[in-house]
Amino acid sequence: MARAAKNTASAETGPAGIGHNDIALKDLKVLFFIGRQKYLAAQAAQKAANAEMKRVGKVIKVDLGEFGLDSIKAYEKAQTPEGKAALQARQEAERQAMSFAGIPINTQLDLLTDRMPLVERAYRDGEEAGLRGDTLNNPFSEASEEGHEYARGWHDGQGALFAGIKQKEAEAAAELIKGPGHDGGGDLDEEQD
Repeated sequence: MARAAKNTASAETGPAGIGHNDIALKDLKVLFFIGRQKYLAAQAAQKAANAEMKRVGKVIKVDLGEFGLDSIKAYEKAQTPEGKAALQARQEAERQAMSFAGIPINTQLDLLTDRMPLVERAYRDGEEAGLRGDTLNNPFSEASEEGHEYARGWHDGQGALFAGIKQKEAEAAAELIKGPGHDGGGDLDEEQD
């Protein structure tokens, strides 16, 4: 069996054949520095995002307690059928471990079945959508009682969300330094009379 001849085209013999990927050293150097700049920019953005995630996590811990961030992560996970199933399986495993440890717990098999009346569920779902900041997209007929409750819950959720935002803004404004020399006028170096 004879070997196929390699394509050894050079600048003198013409263009390279199919599959030729050699780049001139000068072009390679330019691509290197372009790639480096993109990498450094992405790295800086990643560091800034990580710092912001830490800051948000600390705020959540202060606002919601030690397990507040875990609750938010569990809530987000429960938004998909796969995530909901994983959360339920984890809860069942923890329930079983607690029973092995002799901790008395509720052992109902239908613990996770929602027995809330549809009208109350509609209000709860609407309120949750309002708190998430979703647009009012009523899954029920607007003429039905459930539709009215969903809309009422959505409006209540929106009201609570905006009231909470205003409260956080007021708290942030209250944290500003106050006292002598911080009244908006005067210099800190001026002597107080």
